[in-house]
Amino acid sequence: MSLTFAMDVNAPVEKVFDCVDDDQKLKIWVKGLEETIYPSGKNPNDPVGTKFVQKIREGRRVQQYDGEVIAYRKPEHIAVTISNAYFSADVDYRFTDVVNKTHLDYSCDIHCKSRFFKIVLLLFGWLNKLILKRQMKRLKALAEG
Repeated sequence: MSLTFAMDVNAPVEKVFDCVDDDQKLKIWVKGLEETIYPSGKNPNDPVGTKFVQKIREGRRVQQYDGEVIAYRKPEHIAVTISNAYFSADVDYRFTDVVNKTHLDYSCDIHCKSRFFKIVLLLFGWLNKLILKRQMKRLKALAEG
């Protein structure tokens, strides 16, 4: 399943990029994100290849997701792969500087690890789209605030 979203944000590209790149700001707009841990550390100048663990509250449970930064070009592009026991996702953010604003293109390709979860994803794909729209709305509000 693929999810895409595009929007214009009334903020400079550096500010919008920072809302995605900064772990503390990420917690503000990604609902349920409790923490991001870098087991081997993070090189802020060249984070490609950096592995991380995110803990995300989903209902009453906290799920753990393993991730890796696969592309990073400040302030234009961030891509990560993230996975758990049930699925993996390739997430891509592209930032374009437009006069006095930023155009953001987001894409996410989700790959299920079992037939059961493929069916669940098909049945509840609409929910993923709703969650994405809400998150992007919060990202926009944070960057414009």
